[in-house]
Amino acid sequence: MIIVNCDGLCEPVNPGGTACYGWVARKDGEKLKESWGVICSGPGATNNVAEYTAVIEAMKWLIENGFAKERIEIRSDSQLCIYQLTGDYAVRSARIKPLYREARKLAQKFSSLRFRWVPREENEEADELSRKAYAESAAPDKKRLAKAEKLVKNVEEVGGGRYHVLSSTGKSKYVVDLAALACTCPDFQKRGIKCKHIIAAEIFAAKKGELADAL
Repeated sequence: MIIVNCDGLCEPVNPGGTACYGWVARKDGEKLKESWGVICSGPGATNNVAEYTAVIEAMKWLIENGFAKERIEIRSDSQLCIYQLTGDYAVRSARIKPLYREARKLAQKFSSLRFRWVPREENEEADELSRKAYAESAAPDKKRLAKAEKLVKNVEEVGGGRYHVLSSTGKSKYVVDLAALACTCPDFQKRGIKCKHIIAAEIFAAKKGELADAL
């Protein structure tokens, strides 16, 4: 059996902080994969969004990597998420309904899948991964910050909290959405952490006074 532990958080406030997820999959005790990332920041960010996203991202990886026919058990310490997916709780939140539908649709692709609630102390590894995602988002390393500072001159505001950031090579242009803390670059799409393009856009916006209160 493959055991997948999932967790999510929204820090420093819920709702409205930065929503992050983490998950780890093991087969017969051996780690298959671990993953973590940032989902969004602001009004749409909540703990429940993060918890659901952790489960969804884990299922996507399992399907994409040929594990859909294995026996799978997905574990989380979120009673809301697990008991909604098992049908014990109703889904009333408009924000959660699309995530619930996506999770159920993915679940149908598995031959043998069950959801199981576990207490927080049995989910520490996934919790640490979600916190790692938040720490990386909140405090980018010095190397990434230095690269971002060089990119500030390549930032162009396009409106609606969005910015175009030309890559350091000048061959690619990425779209940064500061409200969602998202970027179209491969690094963000793969890892979900705050990339140098997002940081460059934040620095650009800060210099214009848009983020002065937040920095």
